[in-house]
Amino acid sequence: MPKWTVVITEPINEAGVRFLEQEGVEVIHLPPGSKESALLDVAPRANGFITRGGIKVTREIMIASPNLKAIGVHGIGCDHVDLAAAKDLGKVVINTPDALTVTVAEMAIAMMLSMTRRIALADKAVRTGGWTRKYSDLVGVELMGKTIGLVGLGRIGAATARRLKAFEVKLLYWSRTRHPEKECETGLEWVEFPSLLARSDILTLHVPGTTETHHLIGAAELSLMKRGAMIVNTARGRIIDEAALVEALRNGQISFAALDVFEQEPIVSDNPLLAMDNVVVTPHLAASSIEAMRRMAIQVAQGVIDVLEGREPNNRVS
Repeated sequence: MPKWTVVITEPINEAGVRFLEQEGVEVIHLPPGSKESALLDVAPRANGFITRGGIKVTREIMIASPNLKAIGVHGIGCDHVDLAAAKDLGKVVINTPDALTVTVAEMAIAMMLSMTRRIALADKAVRTGGWTRKYSDLVGVELMGKTIGLVGLGRIGAATARRLKAFEVKLLYWSRTRHPEKECETGLEWVEFPSLLARSDILTLHVPGTTETHHLIGAAELSLMKRGAMIVNTARGRIIDEAALVEALRNGQISFAALDVFEQEPIVSDNPLLAMDNVVVTPHLAASSIEAMRRMAIQVAQGVIDVLEGREPNNRVS
């Protein structure tokens, strides 16, 4: 008989599944595209959940899971888990922030280069006979010499800054807490938020999606930015007021945006961002590298096992 039963709500790397099975765990995989009702059906059997965010782990689901001890978040963002309910009901929530730091930092820089060098536009142009556009609207700009403003300086923000140093840029950051050691390491300069907005040629977001950061970048903030500035968001969609961003992209206040995350996911087909040539969009895959997916799967499995076996897990959220 298995010692524990763990429900995996969305597919994870096979290395994490093997880890659980080697620990004598019965693994229940929900079919791709499952809804909360599917999780509710198996919840009474579960000692642990592993979730990637596609299904909300609500108070109702936790109440329906009397044997549930651990909720493992495959990734960083826990906004799909009712953390207050988890605390009230004695469910331990863990995540895997270290596993995806490098991958998301690399994606943020890839998004910057895609904007500055018009890579997505150029690909489309070549495929549709627009070779000669390389003499007109496909002419890009260099990163070197630009001022990059980082909103937030956690693991991913700091990793992004370290990699940007090689591009010989000016690095500014704002966060509610200053990080003097990281300032020394990377040459970062801390500035107040309005100053960050006003001075940045490219703004890159690295804060969690919380009530405090909801629409942190709205119409007022966009109006403070340099005309023609660019924005990268590999964090959470709700940090930006999308309606305000669309307007800023249309009137030229913002020249380009690169977005991996959106206020509504999956993004709906009539979202105006999808019709704009000055927007690069990707389907929330900043953490999706082979290496990071394997690390996340193993780390979340280890964290869940630690909780079930009565050990204090790494990366405990609540």
